[in-house]
Amino acid sequence: MATAVTNISTLLLGELQSLSTEARRKHPDIKEAAERVIVVLRGIKTTSTEEIARELSKSDQVLKPFALACHSNNHRLVSTAMHCLQQLVSRHALAPSAIRETLTTLTHVSAQGAVDMQVKVLQMVLPLVASYGDSVNGETLVEAFALCLALQRSRDPVVSNTAAAILRQVVVAVFDRVESGDEDDGDLARRGAKDAYYVLQDLCLMAADGEPIFIRAEHAVDKRLVLELIESVLTNHWRVVAVGAMAQTLRDKLTPFIVNFFAERAAFPLAVRGIRIAWLFVRHLHEEFTAECEIILSVFSRLLSSDVSGGRRASMSGKSASGFPVFYRVLALEVVRELLENSSLLHRLYTMYDGRVVEEGSDEDCHVIIDLVSAVCRVVTERKDLVRSMPSQPERALAAGEGGSSDAVGPQIGAGMCRMRIEMYKLLDKQEPPSVPDTYMFYLATVAVIGLSEGVVGDILSRCTERLSCQFSHLGGRRSVEVSVLGGVIGEPGAVGGFMGQAWGAVYSVYEFAAGVRLDDPLFGRMLESARRLVETAGALALDEGRDALLALLCRCCLPVAWEQGPSPRQVLCVRAVIECALYLSSVLGPAWLMVLGTVQQVEECMYQSRGRFQSTPVLDDTHTSDVGVVRDEFARLLAFARARDEAVLWVICGLRVLGSDLSGVAVEFEGVEDMRRLRALALDGAPAIPLRVNAGALDRPTFAVEEMRGFAVSNIDLLMSPAAEGVGLRAWTAIIDHLLGTATSAQAVAGLRTQACEAVADIVLAAMDLVARADSLSKEFQAMAESGQAQVRILRPLSLMMGGQHSAVRKLTLDTLYRVLQASGHSIFAAWDVVFDIIQSIALDQDDSGVLMRCVFPCLQLICTDYLADLSPGCLRRCISALLVQFGGQRRDLNIALTAIGQAWALCDYFHGMEVADSPDTSELVSARVEPAGDLLFDELWREELVPGSRRSQQVLWLLVLHALAQLGRDSRAEVRLGGIQTLFRAVDMHGPSSFDGWVWDGAVWAVILPLAQDALGLRAQKLSVAGDEQPAADNGSGMVAEDPRRLSQKQWDETVAATSLGAARVWAYEGVRCVGRAAGAWQGAWGLARAMLVDARELQTRDCVAGALASAKVLASLAEPSRMPWRTAWDSWIAMGMGATQLPPVRDADDDAVVSQDVLCALLELCPALVAGLSPSGLSEDDCDALLRVLRRMLAFVEAPAYASDAAAVTRLQGLVLDVLGLGLAGSAAALVVGELAMLAVLPLVLRHGRDVALGDSAVVAAAERVFCGELRLAERIDVARGQRRSRRAAAPTFEALGGAAVARLGAALGDEQAGLALRVLESGAWLAAVVAMGAHLAQADPWFVRAVPAAMGRLPGGPALDAAWMAVGAVVALALRGGGAAGLRVLDAVLESSVGAGTCPRAYWEAVLAATEAAAQEAGLAAGGVRWLERLCAVGCSVPEWVAESAAQRLVGQTRAIVDAFVADRALLGRRGPMPLERSLLLRRVLQGLAQLQCRGFGSPSWHVVAVFGSLVALVSDCVCGDEELARALRMCLGRAADVMLAG
Repeated sequence: MATAVTNISTLLLGELQSLSTEARRKHPDIKEAAERVIVVLRGIKTTSTEEIARELSKSDQVLKPFALACHSNNHRLVSTAMHCLQQLVSRHALAPSAIRETLTTLTHVSAQGAVDMQVKVLQMVLPLVASYGDSVNGETLVEAFALCLALQRSRDPVVSNTAAAILRQVVVAVFDRVESGDEDDGDLARRGAKDAYYVLQDLCLMAADGEPIFIRAEHAVDKRLVLELIESVLTNHWRVVAVGAMAQTLRDKLTPFIVNFFAERAAFPLAVRGIRIAWLFVRHLHEEFTAECEIILSVFSRLLSSDVSGGRRASMSGKSASGFPVFYRVLALEVVRELLENSSLLHRLYTMYDGRVVEEGSDEDCHVIIDLVSAVCRVVTERKDLVRSMPSQPERALAAGEGGSSDAVGPQIGAGMCRMRIEMYKLLDKQEPPSVPDTYMFYLATVAVIGLSEGVVGDILSRCTERLSCQFSHLGGRRSVEVSVLGGVIGEPGAVGGFMGQAWGAVYSVYEFAAGVRLDDPLFGRMLESARRLVETAGALALDEGRDALLALLCRCCLPVAWEQGPSPRQVLCVRAVIECALYLSSVLGPAWLMVLGTVQQVEECMYQSRGRFQSTPVLDDTHTSDVGVVRDEFARLLAFARARDEAVLWVICGLRVLGSDLSGVAVEFEGVEDMRRLRALALDGAPAIPLRVNAGALDRPTFAVEEMRGFAVSNIDLLMSPAAEGVGLRAWTAIIDHLLGTATSAQAVAGLRTQACEAVADIVLAAMDLVARADSLSKEFQAMAESGQAQVRILRPLSLMMGGQHSAVRKLTLDTLYRVLQASGHSIFAAWDVVFDIIQSIALDQDDSGVLMRCVFPCLQLICTDYLADLSPGCLRRCISALLVQFGGQRRDLNIALTAIGQAWALCDYFHGMEVADSPDTSELVSARVEPAGDLLFDELWREELVPGSRRSQQVLWLLVLHALAQLGRDSRAEVRLGGIQTLFRAVDMHGPSSFDGWVWDGAVWAVILPLAQDALGLRAQKLSVAGDEQPAADNGSGMVAEDPRRLSQKQWDETVAATSLGAARVWAYEGVRCVGRAAGAWQGAWGLARAMLVDARELQTRDCVAGALASAKVLASLAEPSRMPWRTAWDSWIAMGMGATQLPPVRDADDDAVVSQDVLCALLELCPALVAGLSPSGLSEDDCDALLRVLRRMLAFVEAPAYASDAAAVTRLQGLVLDVLGLGLAGSAAALVVGELAMLAVLPLVLRHGRDVALGDSAVVAAAERVFCGELRLAERIDVARGQRRSRRAAAPTFEALGGAAVARLGAALGDEQAGLALRVLESGAWLAAVVAMGAHLAQADPWFVRAVPAAMGRLPGGPALDAAWMAVGAVVALALRGGGAAGLRVLDAVLESSVGAGTCPRAYWEAVLAATEAAAQEAGLAAGGVRWLERLCAVGCSVPEWVAESAAQRLVGQTRAIVDAFVADRALLGRRGPMPLERSLLLRRVLQGLAQLQCRGFGSPSWHVVAVFGSLVALVSDCVCGDEELARALRMCLGRAADVMLAG
């Protein structure tokens, strides 16, 4: 700051000193004046610039040296003085009284003509006026104006222009000084107001070519300058001149000039200033100059409405048809554009003029603004020559751009080609109008209309727009966005609404015309954006007709001319604009929704048919992207936001329905549909028809209507499922589902479209079910609806309705949907299972289905059975049983499904087993108590009975229904189904019956299910096999292979069925519960009757499998626990009948000529017998039962036709062994004698078969019985011969029964030798003992161990009597027989018999005679001599407890045998010679006899040594050399001779 002060002070002092020095000789007055100022400066003590200037301004002497210097005409002095004056003026350092003198000085300097001085003068004028306002007024101000005006006329352009500029600023400064005050105080009373008034008045006068009053001008002032100054005043101080006297001055002097100015057709520079002043009147003074502005606006309209003569290429200097130069029209259009783009001004003007008619009801027809807008619009539409892109369809050019058509010619219209560098009304320094581009007027008018639209839109939309956020699908995810939407229609639109209503037609014509002109990208973008916002504004103002018309225009611009080439980027932008319009106006769009949806559909179809090709136009900018992906996202966003408006939701759905009906032919009826169709026709008027490919071969993608309807429903499923009964959700759901169902079932729609509709329903149903499954996280109202089940029924009902169609593809997709629903949301279903089963069972009942639909629906049923049984009510469980087993299991279209259905029954059974029910058992009426226990009526009642959840009765009913359904499958004609049902039935009973069945269920299962099933199986088997017997066997099919005989296959399958049913019926009796059924005895008899029937009845249909089944059933029945609780008499009688039937002759043979009943069959029957005997009587068989048993056993042994027969010579066969085991069962009862006799008969059977009556002991009764029974009644020998002949070719052995005889003897020996059993005592009286003894004797070679062990022990315990005598006689005969054969066995028998009979004392004489004879005979045998002699010695020895006569007879026989032995020895020795070797056996025998004689104490004859004396003679013969060399023999001989000598010496 100090530097600045120093410079100022130094500057002034230096300049004054220089001035003093320069003027001291010629101008002493200047020197003197300068020195006085220097003194003043030096007297100022302050350092502040402001203070210095203030002190200087108090002195009148400061100006004088500089003024004198300016008048000196000395250039140096003048230059120095001007420099100092400039500093003083700029620093405000002059005294106010010196201002006028300063101006006079400046005027003098300017008159000298120096340009540089003139410029400096002008530079000081403005500061003087601006800084010394209070002093520059009146004449002083006049002098300032005069100075500027004089310099403005300078020929030097610098001076002239500078003067003009200073003059403008001076005028501004004058008006800046005018104070604002109350108009009531008088406008001229304000400070500076008079000067401003006088200046304004003179300017107006000069503009009108009048003489100024206040301003002195030596020459006429340039009118351009005057108008410029007036414009400056109106631009910067229009508020100052708008009131009072200055306003009146304008009204009286200026406005007439302006109005007349246009009539005089002034030159271009004046026209520019005139149009600018007129515009300023309209812009700033329209309220004060209402009438004048109305005239001006009318002039503008007239200028714009005049046509150009000479065509579009006339120069700007040319005349229009009305006589105005062309540039007048351009100038008018440029300022009108400013007006139209100033929305607030436009609305005020409309309110002042056009709006006054509407508001006040005046009769005057004032439409100034509307006329002006219409005139601008006509400027656009008059250029018909610009519309040549596509003469046939001009409206396509706007959207086409460069790539719009190959026929397009000429450049694009836009700012680059049409706009002037500087607008014409801004060319203030031009003398002639510039050349204007040909399309400048069109461009300018178009931009004006766009500006008009933008201004109006901004005012309206800012009042009714609200922000709304929503989520929509984007790139596979969810995206949250916020958009602007219409908050509501403006109820009182006011001036803007009235203006839009009146100007809409003209504005629309511009957009319609521009649609056919090739605009460049920026202009196209503005045009499109303004059109979009105009549509939104029209919607906000409820201008439905205008909104729909402009929206229809946008829709037409979306469609390409050549749809094969695909949409251009501009057309994509048009689509975006349409979508944005719909988004903003979603709540009020109403029927116009169809235009939007139809347009998007057409564009998508075009995209698809052109395979995604785009026409080559670059992207406009970042805000106008033409990416199709963005378009799709915006459309998705549109539909997402539509849900926020209930009206929009319904109209969107209605629009999609109308679009869909075009393809499907489904009738669409709702209020507003005709308006929709009319608007769509408007949108497509003149647009190229893009054929929608709906034929079956070309519909290879989702159609727009169906796909968008699906997407809208899925995305807004929470809205559609809203619980409000009268809300938009239910109506929307009904509309969507009804249309899709109609399409899916329509006969007119192609197959692909029906499929898409069905898939859409599927997605909607899945989404809805998922929503219901998540009901816990939703509102309480929704939870209540979900809990009531209404939602589930509503969701699944469409699937049921689709099943009513006739198209298999639709029904198949419906079933796939049902499966997906069950997979995803089956756990949440609880009220709609009846709907599910309606769908499932409708397929099962459909007789026209070839199996395709059944294969589709069956997985649903499988899924229910595996995962959702716990969610089913008892009634639905019953339907599940019916569907699974009755319908799908019994159907004949797909065997695999039938079998799988049967397998799924396990899931039902497992679930029933685990059901939570009441613990108390159900005590329902027994089925067996009914008059008709077959159960048909019972099950009819059970299928209709109302089932209560949690009830045990319901569980038991379900069990019985499952069993009944499986039993029905067990009657199926297909073997696989039949066997599957039977096996599943009985496995279910096995696994769950004991723990789950109540008594009445067991009763029903036995009487109404199992027994009828088994009986029916037998009957059906007989029936089917009888029919199959008439069929021809399979022949060679030409391939060299012979197919299996169908008769044999059918027979085998039915055999398996019968076997399975009978076995299952038998196994049921193993459980405790079944024994409590009603009429148990009858049921038990029925079970045995099944096995009996299979083995005995219908022998002509008997097979091995059938027989095996019968045996398996009988085995199960026979093996039951607690036999005392069963009626075993039935079982026994059945077994006897089965045994008799199995051995009936002639035997049944199979196709291979083998007997059906084999030894294995008979063995199996025999294996049942122990259990039956145990159950029949714990104490053993009665004689009648044993007799029946023996008959069966004999027939089995005699049944030699069995093909599995093996050789029985070495060992018993399995059958024979089992026969013996079964016979052993009878030994404990009262029929033991019969069994023993039977064993004896079996023992002699081989001998009888081999020798007949010539067998040893042939006179025995047992031999006769065996011959009579087996060879007589059973004709066994004859059958054996036949069998032997038949088997010779097969290299198989015929039966011999050899091993059986020995085994029978062994069994007899074991039984008779059991002391604890006491069998011998029990069979003695019956004669069985004698038969047993004879049998053992007949097989003595094999039976001697048993005979030796058993018979002697038993004989000792037998009581006396004829029977005992006969027994002893038989034993004797056996002994004789045994000794007759010789060998060790005979001796053992002899030893055993004699040991038992020696002390018996009861043996008859005949027995002893036989025994003595046998013993004597044995002593004569070479091998038995020693044994026989030994027993003779024992019988006659002292102490032997035999009769006396037996002892004496034995002694005599001993003496005789001893003599014979000795004599034979002596004779042989003589023959051999003294030195010849004697056989050792002979020597040993002789030694043994002599030793015995020497030791024997003989009984009887009076002497214990009688026997020695009796043989003394023979002994003497041995004394010779016969005993030489044998010391033992010699010693024995000496002892015998010694005893004999002692007796003789004593005697």
